[in-house]
Amino acid sequence: MGKKYTFASSLIYFIVVCLFVTIRMLSQFGVFDFMGDMGKYIVNGFLQIGILLVFSFLMFKFLTKRSFAKTFDNFSYHRISWRVILISIGLGVVVYCLNIFISAFFQAILTGLGYHAYSSGSGTSSVSALILGLVFTALLPAICEENLHRGMLLFGNTGLGMKNNILLTGLMFGLLHMNIEQFFYATIIGMFLNLVLYVSESIYPCMIIHFMNNGISVVMSYLISTGKSSGGIFYLLSSISAGNAILGFVTMFLLVVILLILLFILFKLLVKYSFEDSFKEKQKAVQQFSSKVNFYNDLNKIKYGENDETEGDMIFNSDGNQYVFVSFDDLKEYIKNNPNAVVPKPKKVKMDIRSKILLIMSIVLMSAVTVFSFIWGL
Repeated sequence: MGKKYTFASSLIYFIVVCLFVTIRMLSQFGVFDFMGDMGKYIVNGFLQIGILLVFSFLMFKFLTKRSFAKTFDNFSYHRISWRVILISIGLGVVVYCLNIFISAFFQAILTGLGYHAYSSGSGTSSVSALILGLVFTALLPAICEENLHRGMLLFGNTGLGMKNNILLTGLMFGLLHMNIEQFFYATIIGMFLNLVLYVSESIYPCMIIHFMNNGISVVMSYLISTGKSSGGIFYLLSSISAGNAILGFVTMFLLVVILLILLFILFKLLVKYSFEDSFKEKQKAVQQFSSKVNFYNDLNKIKYGENDETEGDMIFNSDGNQYVFVSFDDLKEYIKNNPNAVVPKPKKVKMDIRSKILLIMSIVLMSAVTVFSFIWGL
């Protein structure tokens, strides 16, 4: 990964963080109050669409001098199949359920430290509020936040290696929420979404999971506020725990185990089907390349009388040696018997000092606001 991509993503991210902090401070001082009740939605839409989506994409394209098509490719806007979409929806539901326990656990810790949750008092008791919540709390963040983190930042930091990139980008995703209540579970979800992008090679599953997690939360808030639901799973567990603490703990533990098993099963299916879909796409490209090579081979036969009995699709490794595969099973067998023939993984590269400083400043600034939100709650 070239250093210019790392620098571009680090610079853009730092600018985004500065804009977020500035607009948040202006909101706290009531600068946007003149807009009325719709002010928060206008500001939210500007932050999400204007900054996280449009600004980050266009600035990255400008700084790296890439075409629109290449930038979309760099941001992992790759087509996915219907089965991957369905698996991603299932993962989103499971992530939401697990998130209930994760957020409740960290909320209990914060409460034990004397923190009091901040409530804006805004509800979703009307259909219009529900729709606005789905758009501004679920849909826009799923698209725009993923574009910034799973698209730009994860690609820009590829040279750090998969493990370091997953941890760093997940941390920054959690910190960008700039809220101590959201930081812990957002960081964990961010790391999981990073892993999802690595195995699926597409940003769309991340967007779907993100939307499902936020969307279900909005719908549940609406159902609770209208009296159509008492709180779902968490309310049921609280009722059981109130009656019998041991039974409540055992029930909660078993439910978490079941959810983790479901998460593991769905994730394995995501890996399997994403790989198969990716392989099919690569095979199409190989077949197109092979047809061109065979065409020139046929010309050589006619011109020079050469005899080439090679059959199948041709794949070349990094050394230029030719290998022939006729099926997916043949490819797996070849890799098993010739592990050294596979193109090696990219080596980790050291981040240049400019990019490192920008990322550190972004982390420090976001951490300061997050810590302040904790102090404010105390």
